[in-house]
Amino acid sequence: MSARQSQKTLKNLFLSLMFLAFLVPGITPAQAQAPTQAPGPYVALKIIPEKNTVVAGQTLRVAVEQTITPNWHTYYLNPGDSGAEPRITWTLPEGMQAGMMRWPAPDRIPYAGLMNYGYAGSVTMVQELKAPQTLPDGPLTLKAEIEVLVCNDICIPEVSTHTLVLNDATQEAVDNTTTISAIIDEMPQENGITATYHENGKDLVITIIHEDADGFAALDPASVAFFPGEWGLILNAKDTRVETPDAKTLIINHLRDERDLAEVPNFSTLLTYQNKDGSKHSYITSTTPSATPPVVAETPVETENTIAPETIGFAQALLFALLGGLVLNLMPCVFPVLSLKALKLIDLQSKGRGIAALHGVTYTAGILLSFAVIAGVMLAIKAAGGDAGWGFQLQNPFVILSLAYLLFVIGLSLSGLFEISGSFVGTGATLTRKNGLTGTFFTGVLATLVATPCTAPFMAGALGYALLQPAPLALGIFLMLGFGLALPYLLLSIIPGLARLLPKPGAWMITFREMLAFPMYAAAAWMVWILGMQASTESVMWALSGMVAIAFAIWAIKHRPKHGAMKMIVAIIVLLALLFAATPFLNKTLLHPSAAQAKAASTLSDEAFTPTRLNELLATDRPVFVYMTAAWCITCKVNEKVALHNQATKELFQARNVAVLKGDWTKMNPDITEYLKDYGRSGVPLYVYYAPAELGGKRPAPFVLPQILTPGIIAESIKAP
Repeated sequence: MSARQSQKTLKNLFLSLMFLAFLVPGITPAQAQAPTQAPGPYVALKIIPEKNTVVAGQTLRVAVEQTITPNWHTYYLNPGDSGAEPRITWTLPEGMQAGMMRWPAPDRIPYAGLMNYGYAGSVTMVQELKAPQTLPDGPLTLKAEIEVLVCNDICIPEVSTHTLVLNDATQEAVDNTTTISAIIDEMPQENGITATYHENGKDLVITIIHEDADGFAALDPASVAFFPGEWGLILNAKDTRVETPDAKTLIINHLRDERDLAEVPNFSTLLTYQNKDGSKHSYITSTTPSATPPVVAETPVETENTIAPETIGFAQALLFALLGGLVLNLMPCVFPVLSLKALKLIDLQSKGRGIAALHGVTYTAGILLSFAVIAGVMLAIKAAGGDAGWGFQLQNPFVILSLAYLLFVIGLSLSGLFEISGSFVGTGATLTRKNGLTGTFFTGVLATLVATPCTAPFMAGALGYALLQPAPLALGIFLMLGFGLALPYLLLSIIPGLARLLPKPGAWMITFREMLAFPMYAAAAWMVWILGMQASTESVMWALSGMVAIAFAIWAIKHRPKHGAMKMIVAIIVLLALLFAATPFLNKTLLHPSAAQAKAASTLSDEAFTPTRLNELLATDRPVFVYMTAAWCITCKVNEKVALHNQATKELFQARNVAVLKGDWTKMNPDITEYLKDYGRSGVPLYVYYAPAELGGKRPAPFVLPQILTPGIIAESIKAP
């Protein structure tokens, strides 16, 4: 392959990757979801009686067979973290009684961090019906209404009614005794073991004694699974730990869940395991409290899983700030600006190493100065007795509107409507060194401004530490965060070997520059949406109208006559258009929230956070989940879309009776600012889980979740001890 072909291949690969980087985030879950399932039913149910005759005082066994559609499942007696067991409601002749259901051993079904117990394929349960001591003559009609919850990615309740007619002389005799006996033989055995339980710290400990002296001698510990017959006793998704102190004793340790054992002092336990020779065994038994309660060992309380600001030193805070700044480069708010700088760097390759390095240093200076200004303002507000956190300037609707206008104007420039002298790209323009460096410097400023809606990992601990330190140390941490943001571009600009990895400059850059306009337009639209959240629907109208006025002014300047009276008329028209765009800044009431908007803003899907409400909830036994967010925080919105507002999390919160409080920091709220400070944070997001009270009425320490969430992380945290 020739050098020209290699360069062309690299260029095409670069364009493809950049195009995908913008395309993929636009795919919504609705677009990505699987096709709608065909209508059910998804479970075929069949009632199989042992016989179609019964005599007084006799027990009749009835099998309930489920044939389940592939990729769907139903549930066990204890469904685990979600779901519901099948329910049978019998309408029986007078005096006839339905006994307990016998269940096959279920499968463990993991889903989004949860663990359910159920069945797939085909499964048969068996129930006994006890006839009274006297029966009427003639046929007996029995009816069973069966409710089954069947699930795939969605869950569908299905209900069917079945009729059995017994003692009908006109029917041919039916005898399924052998079939039902074989089914029962495959089920967990009801003898052979005894089980007792006790609590040890946060563990439920079940001690199982085999009737044979060497009953567990060949047991494979890794194969052990047990299923309590009652929900809420164990954290189902956690691992089971087993001990075999001797050949007839098996001890199971599993982390406890929140349900009080006093509600179910005796519960069934289903045990399955495999011996080392491959033979499989399953037992079911009633589990009772130990006769002699053991001494409960004290276990340390698990605290938050993030590093508290007061536990780190200055050197570690600097490291976290550097890492946080580096990760900011991968956040969606910063990526479009970095793409502009990458394009600029490609263009600079032909101008010499010194020029590229100078632009890298200038870009870094723009970022560092911007971070210094932000840090200075935050520290000044703090010194004056106020509160400010990361992204505080985005709580001001005037800042939001200014950014919306700026991003829109940059988009127009990239689309080719006009060229900014000293532009952020400068492709095709003859620039003086001064103008080019000025553009590079202000690109660093812009990168800082658009980075503030994002909070990257490592940043929380570093910024929380910074705001507890004297001003010089705090400033150093903010500058290190800015240096991390600038570092990738700086390295590309000063190390020739890295710069050579980029495609060669060419006409393709014009197309790519025009494509970069669209993320700028998207960012401007996002800013307008935030403005509507902060102020009013009227403010959105003014912002959009102002953008139209700005675009018209730029077009008019581009097409203005060079001489004559029309040049002055066009200049006046341009001035009027720009004054119209500036109207919200001149008439500040236009960016204030209306009464209706303020009322709507307080109508949250979750309960609004207030310190009073939090204290009220903490005085109860309910678990509480608090999350702090803002409309301008991209990290927050992604977490809410992916992890908080999905069906699995909603079902988990409902099943656990979790009270959810939402703190909206889109506009300054002193209560939220103080709450963030309590956890060493200077900005959102923040997610805190207050587990329910343990025995004795004391709650464990609050658990702080990571800043990047998944449904599994939430489920794991809420079910953590």
